[in-house]
Amino acid sequence: MLPLLLLCWPAQHAQAQIDSDLQLFGSMQTVFFHQESRIDTEIPSTGTRNSGTETRNTFALQQMDLFFRKEIGDELTAFVDLEFQLNYSSEKQWGSMSIQEAWLNYHISDAANLKLGLLFPSFNHLNEIKNRLALLPYLFRPLVYERLLSEKFYTEDFIPEHAFVQFHGALPAGNWFVDYAAYAGNAEASYVSRNTPSGGIETDLNPNFEFLGGVDPSNLKLKLFGGRIGMRSRDEMFKFGISVTHDYNNLRDSTRYPSHILSGPARRILGSDAERFRIGSDLSGRYKAFWFELEGIKVIYDYDPAERFDVELEQSFFSGVLGYDITSEITTYGSLQYGDYTFGLDSDYFVYTFGGAWRVNESVTAKAQFIAYDEQFNDVPGDNLNLISQQVTITFVFLGFSILL
Repeated sequence: MLPLLLLCWPAQHAQAQIDSDLQLFGSMQTVFFHQESRIDTEIPSTGTRNSGTETRNTFALQQMDLFFRKEIGDELTAFVDLEFQLNYSSEKQWGSMSIQEAWLNYHISDAANLKLGLLFPSFNHLNEIKNRLALLPYLFRPLVYERLLSEKFYTEDFIPEHAFVQFHGALPAGNWFVDYAAYAGNAEASYVSRNTPSGGIETDLNPNFEFLGGVDPSNLKLKLFGGRIGMRSRDEMFKFGISVTHDYNNLRDSTRYPSHILSGPARRILGSDAERFRIGSDLSGRYKAFWFELEGIKVIYDYDPAERFDVELEQSFFSGVLGYDITSEITTYGSLQYGDYTFGLDSDYFVYTFGGAWRVNESVTAKAQFIAYDEQFNDVPGDNLNLISQQVTITFVFLGFSILL
C-alpha cells in the first residue's frame, strides 16, 4: 500500500527489504518541548495596552518519514517519501500524512540526470534535504524550511515546495564540480483543486470543468519554472550557489490573506495573479572542526495593482549557522534568522537559536535546541479601524531524538 523509495541513503541502514531490489528505510524524530509565549498589543491612537502570556509543555512524534528505494537496471532509480507529522492519527484527527516525494530518476551520467514525478526541487542548500532529519543537527529547521510551520510562514512564498520535472547534474572543473538544475512544476498549491466534505470540487479558478481534486487547472503561464547553478569542491568541504524561480502568487486565495488583517490598500489588490520571482543564495563549508551554512532568499513581485496602490509585497529571509564539532560524535551550533513578510503589514521577525547533537550510534542521535522568536507587527488593522502595534515573543526548549529505521 505504500510504494516508496529513497535516493541518497546509505544501504547499511536498511532494516527491511520487500524483495532483493526494493529497500525500505525510514527516520523519525520524537521531541519534548517547553514553550513560553508573550504578546504585547498597543493602540497608539488611544494609548490602550494589553498583554497575554502562555506556557505549554508537550511530547510529540514531530515527524516520521518512510522511504522506499529501488534500482531499476543501471540507469533508473525510483523513490517515494511518505511523511507523518505530529502524532498522526486519522481517527483522532491529529497531525497530517502526505506523500512528499514520488519520482523516477534516469541517470544518464553524473553530468546529466532526468528526474520525473513529485520532487523537492533544487533551491539553495536545504530544500532537497529538508526531510532527511537524521542528517541534520537541528530538531527545528530554519523557519521557512520547517514543515510544521508551512502554513504559518506561507512556505511556498519563499521556496518552491515541489516540482515535477528536473534536469540536473554535476560537471567536473578541476578541483570543483559545477552543479546545475533546471525544473518545472505546477502553480503554487492554492491553485490546485480541492475535494470538499460534501463531495464537490473547490477551486479558485473557473470551476465549470473541474471534476477531480488535486490537479492544477491553471494555464502554462502560471506554472513554476526555476533552477540552481553552483560550485562544490571535490572534497565536499565547500559549496555555494544561486537559485532563481518564476511563478505566480494566487491573490484570490482569501484563506491565506484574510481581509480583516489587511490594510485598505492591500484589500484592493486581491483577486488576481501576482507575478513572483524568488532569488536564493547559499554558501556552506567546513574548516577543521568548524562548519557553517548561510542562506538568503529575496522574493520580488511584478504586479501593477500593488504599484498603483503603493502596497509593498517583497519578502526576505536569511539564515546563518555556525557550528563546531567537539568530537566526531558531538557537534554544537548557534544560528540567527531574519525574515519579513509585508503584504500590507509592516512585520519583521528575528530567531536566535543554539543547540547540539550527540550521535549515540549509527542509528540514534540525541538533540537539544533552544529557540527565541521575536516578531514585531506595526499598523495592523484592528476593531473600529484602529491601527495596532503588536510584539510576539516565544521561547522554546526542545529535547529529542532522531532515529534511523
